[in-house]
Amino acid sequence: MKRTSWRNTAFSRAPVVRIYNEYPDQITQPVTIALVTDLHSTRYGRRQEVLVHALRKYNPDLILLAGDIVDDQVPLVGTREFLEGIRTLPSTRCFYVTGNHEQRTGRLDAIKKRFTSHGVTVLSGETRTVNIRGQLLEIGGVDDPTVFTPNRFVRRIPRQWERQLAHCRAGLSGERYSILLTHRPELTRYYRESGFDLVVAGHAHGGQVRIPGLGRGLLAPHQGLFPRYAGGRYRLGRVTMIVSRGLCLNRLPRIFNPPELVMIHLLPD
Repeated sequence: MKRTSWRNTAFSRAPVVRIYNEYPDQITQPVTIALVTDLHSTRYGRRQEVLVHALRKYNPDLILLAGDIVDDQVPLVGTREFLEGIRTLPSTRCFYVTGNHEQRTGRLDAIKKRFTSHGVTVLSGETRTVNIRGQLLEIGGVDDPTVFTPNRFVRRIPRQWERQLAHCRAGLSGERYSILLTHRPELTRYYRESGFDLVVAGHAHGGQVRIPGLGRGLLAPHQGLFPRYAGGRYRLGRVTMIVSRGLCLNRLPRIFNPPELVMIHLLPD
């Protein structure tokens, strides 16, 4: 497919920053987390300076990349500039899982190697322990389900994805605050029993069109009309799920739905 020039535009307007505060029992030291999803190689200013400045302002301890940072139809320059930019942030750990558009590129291994070469930890069915100034957290991550099937429209969740999630759960201690990084928000029946305290996701782009007064998006992939999990904070039993509306400006128009950078503050109760 021909790549049109407007997709290389560097947008100068900063995304909306949406803040969520969580007060888990396991947290004794404050931790700030940036959730970045669905960039799709969108460029925010020259060399991503607008987006990197927004991140620097909040000085996150962790950056969680919940998939579709790369796009299969947009030049990689926006992603490369973003990865170079976040390396300049002080004392920030970064974790990444794949989305469906990374899978569509057909270059998934090369993409993962690129992220790793920039100091990003790529999670593919594993859980890691992170020490933030003495505060221990457990971060798990699963690939997008399309990684395990040639069909972009997954009708049945592949067994390999279920095994990845089970492997993540097996890596939990049961004592530390735990976060699951995933691309898809709609797989709630899995997340509800995942054993994690917090699930973070993207993919739905806020429903693309937000309807004033309704508080719901219009349409989201794999959820259809009026998606339930398009963006926001949701309770899934004992699990909290936070879904970002994402940062993409390269595809369908966003109406009443500005791009979004999510900041999550884990605070002592």
